[in-house]
Amino acid sequence: MRNLFKGLLLGIAAMLVVGLACTSARADIIYLGQRVVQPSGQGVVPTVLTLQENDPAHQRDSIESGAVIRKNGHDELIGDAKPGTNSKTISTTVLFSDLKNNAGISGASNLGIFLDIVEPGNDNFLTIEGRTSLVLTAYDNQGTVLGQFFYSGEFHQLNVASTPGGGKSDQVFGLDSVQAAQLQALINAHPDLRLGLSATLGSTAGGPDQFFFGSLNPNPVPEPATLLLFGTGLTGIAAGLRKRRRGSAGKPKDAP
Repeated sequence: MRNLFKGLLLGIAAMLVVGLACTSARADIIYLGQRVVQPSGQGVVPTVLTLQENDPAHQRDSIESGAVIRKNGHDELIGDAKPGTNSKTISTTVLFSDLKNNAGISGASNLGIFLDIVEPGNDNFLTIEGRTSLVLTAYDNQGTVLGQFFYSGEFHQLNVASTPGGGKSDQVFGLDSVQAAQLQALINAHPDLRLGLSATLGSTAGGPDQFFFGSLNPNPVPEPATLLLFGTGLTGIAAGLRKRRRGSAGKPKDAP
């Protein structure tokens, strides 16, 4: 039983080490899975990007692609980005200070990129793939690009998890800890920092599909340092069990 427990601990520690090695690879924006939330900031902090095929004749290509960027002190919409008529459908760059004050986003490590899938009929999933399929860009107020963060590139089928049109997210993305630290440095240096977004989604049927920023709490992206401490602790426990076993093996059977 003790051998089994020790093997389990060593196995977990090894997996953590492998996981830490993987986090060193470039994966700015990572997929965090399915999560249904209706953040307090939505409606106060506008939706950052709404995608809907602008030309009905092209909706059959099953792709929506667009962006909201900052240029010469003004927002500019590209491709299938929808201007919208209210705060839940608009596409606009967002001041990080507004996110902090109104959406409870304390810092870059707490920044979630939420997707609300709003497809007609029975189309209940989208797809995402490739590094440029989701790009977060930090600007100063005039539109100078301060930094960009790209999707990991992994293919994912993004399923609907909530009632369509309910203003609730279906999927969530976030920055890995290294890139979150870089964005936080930009936030600290630029009080007027704004965030824009570009996205390309597949298997669409007309939309609109909406991205908004929200808080990742109570489930922030794990920090590599935390994982390292946890893995080190497990390795220490396993080593202690091994030492204790060796000590027990060297004692006479009648020893107290």
